[in-house]
Amino acid sequence: MTSIRCTFLAISLFFLVSCESLVIAQTPEKRETFYFSIGFGGRYINRDSLPDSGDLDFMNYLYRQDTGAEYGLLSLNFRMAPSEKFEFSATAVLLSDLIPNQLNIDVRYKPVPNDKPMTWGMIGSFFVYPQYLENYNSYHLIRDTGFIADLDPNFRQISIYDIGIALGPTLNFSKGRFHGEINLGVGISGFLPFNEHISQKKTDANLRREYHYETHYSPALFFRPGAEAGFRLISFGKASAGITISAGGMWSKRSISYKRTTYTWTTENAITQEIKSEKQWYSKLEIEGGFYLAF
Repeated sequence: MTSIRCTFLAISLFFLVSCESLVIAQTPEKRETFYFSIGFGGRYINRDSLPDSGDLDFMNYLYRQDTGAEYGLLSLNFRMAPSEKFEFSATAVLLSDLIPNQLNIDVRYKPVPNDKPMTWGMIGSFFVYPQYLENYNSYHLIRDTGFIADLDPNFRQISIYDIGIALGPTLNFSKGRFHGEINLGVGISGFLPFNEHISQKKTDANLRREYHYETHYSPALFFRPGAEAGFRLISFGKASAGITISAGGMWSKRSISYKRTTYTWTTENAITQEIKSEKQWYSKLEIEGGFYLAF
């Protein structure tokens, strides 16, 4: 897990440094503005729950609740505009464990100067976020009668990461104390591969069996709209502070394909199968409210 986070950090730093170098080379003017916000909200996950056919479908075991948000969010957003046409944004998100394990990086290009009441442009995004995959051993508990279906007594739960990129138009507008933004993006993303295994024992016998699962990266196209609105409460000098609310969604047809190796009695008796799961609708909605400081 530590190596994954270090890789994401390295990619992010390279992305930001490369983009800023490009902007400095193309725009001689220097007009740095900064924006910081803190937000609180929730993430809602929805997926079609297809019945497991003859094979385990990991998509059916993504964590979700019957009511309310699946995840509480605390987000920290920092933006910098080194010129009138470019803006960089980085957002770290903390879940209930208060570990920053979600990262969003956005680069905005606005050909119309920012002093206009309404501006349009393009936004490119990189994101990675985790979610829980749990209770997937219930597939074996139900089907594998005659066996102790899972010798591990612990509750099965792991974090899997969805990583992707997006590109699309953005519209910004401001009037008096009010300002807002609407984004429409399309892109490609997929869950990073992970490995799991299930160990079993024949009831009242010594026969043992193991299932090893090695998932594949299965990218999918998605649609990703978003909106944000802010209201300035106070101004002091060149700085201002106010409240903000935002919402963003993601819709896609997803699957998690994998290689399954079955060992019976010894590791020499192995049967390997490639499993391609059926795609099902998956959506994510995040809603947040908070405070901002611009200077």
